Amino acid sequence: MRDFLVLSIILGSVPICLVNPYFGVLMWYWVTYFNPHRFTWGIAYNFPVALAIAGPTLLGLFFTRKSIRSLAIRESVLLMMLWMWFTFTYIHAQGVPLFAANMADAAYEMDHVSKILLVTFAMILVITTKERLRGLMLVTGGSLGMLAVKGALFGLRTSGDSRVWGPPDSFLSDNNAFGLALNMCLPLLFFLASDEKRRWMRICLRIMFLCTIVVVLLTYSRGALLGLAVVLTAIIFKSRHKFAGLVLAVVTGVLVLSFAPPAWMDRMGEFAQGHLDSSAEERLVSWGTSWNFAHDYPLTGGSFDVLPNVNVFQRYQPRPLPLGFKSSAPHSIYFQLLADHGFPGLGLFLLIVGSCFWSLWKIRRTARHTPSARYLVNYCHMIEVSIMGFMVSGAFLGFVYLDVIYEMIGAVVVLKMLCINEVRASTASSLDEQEQSTDERFAELAVAG
Repeated sequence: MRDFLVLSIILGSVPICLVNPYFGVLMWYWVTYFNPHRFTWGIAYNFPVALAIAGPTLLGLFFTRKSIRSLAIRESVLLMMLWMWFTFTYIHAQGVPLFAANMADAAYEMDHVSKILLVTFAMILVITTKERLRGLMLVTGGSLGMLAVKGALFGLRTSGDSRVWGPPDSFLSDNNAFGLALNMCLPLLFFLASDEKRRWMRICLRIMFLCTIVVVLLTYSRGALLGLAVVLTAIIFKSRHKFAGLVLAVVTGVLVLSFAPPAWMDRMGEFAQGHLDSSAEERLVSWGTSWNFAHDYPLTGGSFDVLPNVNVFQRYQPRPLPLGFKSSAPHSIYFQLLADHGFPGLGLFLLIVGSCFWSLWKIRRTARHTPSARYLVNYCHMIEVSIMGFMVSGAFLGFVYLDVIYEMIGAVVVLKMLCINEVRASTASSLDEQEQSTDERFAELAVAG
């Protein structure tokens, strides 16, 4: 029954995606984040749902008139450059015998990243109004939020003694990736709820927000825990009720420490006391290996997934891994980019993130002085905190190719275009009013004369 329902929704959406690419983009993010097919047990489980949605959506862009001005925005251009650099390092690595063992994984990752970026650029083209932007954020926040509600119910049933994982066989299946994505979802849920006029929707978003906090803790991911602390702190300082938020955060922290299950306290206790367990030691060895490797391949790196390549890892590791492991992933987005794509790849990514923060600050400042654009302020806050959470958690988690970060970068481009349009419309309206006032004054003078 579930298979029939999921396949009916997916296949029934195909013609709509073709004539309405905006709907296709929403469907893509719903399928990518919520993974409805992974909750089935039959033919739908391995059905290529993402391809079924992405194909007609991208094809539909050619049959609809869309302005491509947004692709000339700074962040769009930098993202294209990063994609080109990924392609260059992938092609270069194919000619290096040392990297032969990771080429199959690199091919898969190159295909995966290319799909993400293609849909990101499609999203940039079709999100042209504030209603569409809100729809996109609701789909993203709602998809991850529903997973959080499901995870919170599981945690309640098991008293928190078991870790919460994402949908199986998806990019969120790993508990660390799931915790990272949920951290990025938190600001979306919070700021969407603060702007929501419908009471029932506002309540749903707040329930998802609370469940997401709980599930981040129940992933048992220490990197996600650090990101959670930063995200919640940023939300408190950006909210209108800072003191109440601070009190609530303190009370929540006390409750967590008082009622957390022993397994969670054991895992987090070692970390809080500065003791290095095998997982932390593995990270330090992996970071050292990435740095040593970058000395020999500073420009091109070794392409995707180079460090799990045993031949590469053992040649550059500063000391053996704990527990007898032969190789390890970088466990950090920064060292992952350094090893996979060299210093230029790392530099380009950091330049994109820095550009996003700068653009969000400028949009926020402009929107506050443009009445029709003030709705953009909350969107700037939510995306800024979301990216911040990724950069903090990502320092200890190797998921730089996570879909959510590229969606947030694309959302920055959308905000810039919406801000430009609002300022132009406001300026034109002011000029019309001035011209009308001048005409009325001339008419009064003519009557008086």
